[in-house]
Formats: sequence, structure tokens, C-alpha cells
Amino acid sequence: MNKPFYIFLFTILFCCEAKTQTEYITNGSFEQMDSCYGNYAPIGLDVFNWSGCKGWSNPIKSSSDLWCYNGKIGVYYPPGLTPGYQFARTGSNMAGFLISDAGNFYNYREYVQNKLSQSLINNVHYQISFYLSSNAGSCNISEIGVKFYNSKYSDLTKLQITKLFGNVEADVTNDKANFIKDTLSWQKITLNYKATGTENYIIIGCFIDSLNLVCDYTCDTTGWIGQIFPGDYMYIDDVSIIESPYQEPNISNVFTPNNDGINDVWKLDLTDYENITCNIYNRWGNVVFKTTNQITNWDSRTTNGEACSDGTYFYIIEGINPFKEKKEYKGYVQLIR
Repeated sequence: MNKPFYIFLFTILFCCEAKTQTEYITNGSFEQMDSCYGNYAPIGLDVFNWSGCKGWSNPIKSSSDLWCYNGKIGVYYPPGLTPGYQFARTGSNMAGFLISDAGNFYNYREYVQNKLSQSLINNVHYQISFYLSSNAGSCNISEIGVKFYNSKYSDLTKLQITKLFGNVEADVTNDKANFIKDTLSWQKITLNYKATGTENYIIIGCFIDSLNLVCDYTCDTTGWIGQIFPGDYMYIDDVSIIESPYQEPNISNVFTPNNDGINDVWKLDLTDYENITCNIYNRWGNVVFKTTNQITNWDSRTTNGEACSDGTYFYIIEGINPFKEKKEYKGYVQLIR
């Protein structure tokens, strides 16, 4: 082979190499550990530290759990319930945490904490995801959230981290309407977050106090290990933080509604946005079309159904993006038949 061919081959390999996505969670599926505790953890025990589970820790006195394959079918359910089994989503291990008012412990909460592989970057958008499986306590809940810290959180005097007790509020929380009901398989939770650049640790759990916790009241709310208010036990597996694939909307500036089947409508897809308003104006500043739909297909007719003439029109679009930021987009669109 001659030298130019080597140069050509190197260029092809270099240009076509896929960009590797950085994973910020350390040991996201709980597989890297020295030994397995394999049972519910008594209050005050950091089972992750005991097991040498890389990256993970228990932030407060209440004790989350680390479950492993037990040589039978899966892993044992937590105490107080009829014995049963659950499989890890991937690998052999998973964690679990309780949201409850167990016995005399009002507002009892358990959490899992992870040391990120590197700090998040200021003003960068991230996608946080993890899988949950409900153990079907007295009630299905939805508000599982995350809280970021610059340094490791450790307070062995606390049995909860909630806004009511300690004035701690999650940075971002699963939607209230997205109840975690799956007891057989795994339900993916995806959260969006814009970083400040100070994030080195993440805590996952329920940060809502029992008086304000939204529950699915189709569940039994009487008596689960002596609790007063509804709650649940969650298995968690495959935790991940990556830079968000989110992109600003692509807004076209021309369309040709001549019924030839090509570019006949002005399309706007804001599926991930909330509180949308889209107004289209003519050159005299009059609104000719308006909508609050997440997906818009304007076919050149006014809101009243009248046909608009060829020309230049202007739009103002407002909404809340997936990172809870208020966004406004202004521009023009040409209508050409």
C-alpha cells in the first residue's frame, strides 16, 4: 500500500468514529460491589458502604436497601409484606427505598446517593433517567425526585429529607400524574435538568412530606407496617445522567399550500413544551391564526377558516420547555402558492 492510501484510510476512520456519550452516574446498575448484604438494612446501616458498592451511599439515618440475586428466583421483598420476588432490571443487583410513615416514625423516607463520575457543567442541559418498580404498598405514588449537592450529604440524625422537615426540596421531580404502578416489570422515569456546575452528588427519593404527597387513592390506604399515611416501597435500577438530546425547535420560514402534497402546511412540533401560545400575524399586525396545541399544522387558513393570501407573516411562540424555562420564539414565515 502507498502512503496516500494510509492517509485516506486514517481520514475515514477518524471522521466516522462515533462520539462517546459521557455517563455521569457511577455504577448505575449497582453491579460493582465487594460483597452482597442481600437483606433489608436496619436503621443506621449504610448498606452500600458495608457492601463496597462503588459510587453509592446512604445519606441519612434511615436505611435504603441493596438487593442481590439470592440463588432462587430473584430477590426477597422487604419486611412486613407477604414474601415475594423481583428481578433486577439488568445484571443481578438493584437498590430499594421506602416512602412511608412506618410505626412511630412519622414522615419516614429512604434515599440513595451517588457520587458522580465528574461534575456537571454549568448551563448544560442533562437528562436523568432511572427505572422503578413498585412493591405495591398502601398506595401508588408519583413524586420521586432528585436533589444535587456539591459535596456528599450525610446527616445520621435524620429519618427524612423533606421540605417540611429540614426545608429541603427536590431540584426536579417526576410528574404528579405519572404514578408508579408497575409491580411486575420496570417503569422508566426521565427528568430534565439544567446544571449550575456545582453538582457532584445526586440523591434520589421522595422529598414530599406525607401531608402533601399525591397518591393514587384507588389503592388500599389502611395499615401497611403500621403506617398512618399512604406510601410505597420502590426498587430502583439502571440510573443514568447524560447530556440531554433536547434541541431547540426547528421552525420553518416558508411553506407552499398549493395541494401538491409537498410542504403544504407550516409545521410546528412542541410536544415536550407546556403552556404554549402560538400567534401568527399579517403585515398589519392582525392575528390571523392562533393555537395552544403542542403540534401545529397551519394550512394557510385563518382561525375563522378564511384563506390567507400569499405574503409574509410573522409569528410569536411562547411556552415552557422541558427544563421549566420560559421560551419565546419570534420570526417570519413566507406563504407561497
